[in-house]
Amino acid sequence: MIRVFLVDDHDIVRSGLRRILQELPDMTICGERETAEGILPLLAAEKPDVVVLDVNMPGGNNPKLVQRIRSLDPAPGVVLFTMFHEDVHAIAYLRAGAGAYISKSRSTNELVAAIRKVKEGGRYITPSLAEYLFENQIDIGRPPEESLSAGELAVLRSLANGLRAVDIARETGRSVSTVNTFVQRIKTKLGLRTVVEIVHYADDNRLLG
Repeated sequence: MIRVFLVDDHDIVRSGLRRILQELPDMTICGERETAEGILPLLAAEKPDVVVLDVNMPGGNNPKLVQRIRSLDPAPGVVLFTMFHEDVHAIAYLRAGAGAYISKSRSTNELVAAIRKVKEGGRYITPSLAEYLFENQIDIGRPPEESLSAGELAVLRSLANGLRAVDIARETGRSVSTVNTFVQRIKTKLGLRTVVEIVHYADDNRLLG
């Protein structure tokens, strides 16, 4: 029996998922909560096999929460179930240890398949996310910075050291447009959305150089 813990701030979503999953012969709901804040002690007590977590909710929009959930003993699998698209939003969560990232626009059959696969220690990648990873040459299994070209890594370090795109362009002899293209590629490959996140990533991973 797969023990599932639901974390979503919408009552109608939780009740719908509870009804669907409870009807399956191999699943049971062992707990639920409307916020991710203070969730770790509850998960430690209930010991679910899989946590279905909405990232677009109080306390949930942080990949570090996935890392903390995965650090529990025993470590539950994590399935992100969200309104966000299966693109750059998914990258940081998958790298943090999530086993699946499922848009709420998809069928519940896919969510069920993801829960089952994650329970077995696998990773469930939707076709649209697989296409996004392929098109952007993103390998979730490798350290993120290894996907950066030498030029992209240099720009990342320059940003982390406080330089603006115009400063980097002046120092490297590139156009501002080219530098901005590098910045966008860095965001895509690392699953980041802002320059501030790039700076924090470089600092956290000792990439200042």
